[in-house]
Amino acid sequence: MQNARSSADQVTSCTKLVDYLGGAVVDTWLDPEQSGYRRDRPGLKRLIRAIEGGEVDVIVCEALDRLARDAEDVAWLGKKLSFHRVQLHTVSEGHVDEIKFAVAGLLGAIFLKHLIDKTVRGMEAAVLAGRFAGGRAYGFKRVVRLDARGELIRGLLEIDENQADIVRRIYTEFAAGHSSIQIAKSLNEDGIPGPRGGQWNASTIRGDPKKAVGILNNPLYVGRLVWGRRQWRRNPDSEMRERRYRLRDQSEWVEVAVPDLRIVDDRLWDAVHGQIEQRKNPNLGGSPVGQRRKKHLLSGLIRCSVCGSNYTISGKDYYRCAGQKERGTCGNTVSVRKAPLEYGTLAVFQQRLFTPEHAHVFADEFARELDRITRHTERRDGALNDRLAVVTAEIANLGANMLAGVISETLTKLLLERESEKQRLEAQIQLQPKLETICL
Repeated sequence: MQNARSSADQVTSCTKLVDYLGGAVVDTWLDPEQSGYRRDRPGLKRLIRAIEGGEVDVIVCEALDRLARDAEDVAWLGKKLSFHRVQLHTVSEGHVDEIKFAVAGLLGAIFLKHLIDKTVRGMEAAVLAGRFAGGRAYGFKRVVRLDARGELIRGLLEIDENQADIVRRIYTEFAAGHSSIQIAKSLNEDGIPGPRGGQWNASTIRGDPKKAVGILNNPLYVGRLVWGRRQWRRNPDSEMRERRYRLRDQSEWVEVAVPDLRIVDDRLWDAVHGQIEQRKNPNLGGSPVGQRRKKHLLSGLIRCSVCGSNYTISGKDYYRCAGQKERGTCGNTVSVRKAPLEYGTLAVFQQRLFTPEHAHVFADEFARELDRITRHTERRDGALNDRLAVVTAEIANLGANMLAGVISETLTKLLLERESEKQRLEAQIQLQPKLETICL
């Protein structure tokens, strides 16, 4: 990440290098305050278009990591420049050739791995010391305190009594049988700002018990600081390197008692979670609160003309304003039947999109995606078959040794492991979906 001043300093140093090389600046591409790990940066995209359009023959930047940091991106950039015969010179590395590209990609991957490990260790140590390592937590406020060296101690919290009263109110009303929608409406009617300063939503209160998110599921309210519930991963197939997470096994969570931060007593906590379990099970007289809801065709695409909120599914067959339904802040009570609206929308799409021009665009995009999937499938199948060949050869060698009289507990164990792996690989290969030829 760089600020505007840092970017200006880099432009100055790069301009001096251009003068030294005897060139002329034809354009400047900047991505201030953008992470170098993202490939969708606007400045980088414009630079790539200039390279592909033959507008430049030499690129100058402060360092290679200003353009790309991820090993895959560094390799991709090196191939792109080589194909278009564009040279790269940097202030710190000089002329960047193929060897420097390879070394930079390796060092970048190692640095990123060490940085992540160091950051995670630091956060875990802070949690074990009773300090908060997450974002903002409703009901609490940050404590400003310095250590002996005069440096800020991060992660210290104390109870915000005003917000704590709201937390207790939410728990009490939910335990009394009120729904999260009713509670959100009540809070909005009373003019109480939500956690981010806006209006309350039912989803903010309800959250997800499995992920321990939402006002009703935060263990910090009963004096338990829990960290490490989710593990984040960057999606390699996304140009934006969007982050996704998986829920870790509960045995991997780090939990520390922080009794000074308790807002809700155990009796009220248990009553609330008893209600949550009851409402999950329709057979117990509750509504299926917390169950995964279906994604509908027009979800997130319809806006209320009065307040601008999304129209969401109400009941089974109607779209309704979320501002009126979940927050009670909109007077628009108009509900729209799902089936006619969706059928009408699809009919318009059919009329507008089923043209020869759009068919060609679709065919081209489909062919590109099919080619990508085919290459991925071939690499995957190739790796499985290569490993199967290696394992089969190892089994043959182990069997030959045993026939020759070389028998030991270690060899027997190794043979059993390889036989098991062979069966597993053969099953994987058998189960892999086969791509069918599609004619467009």
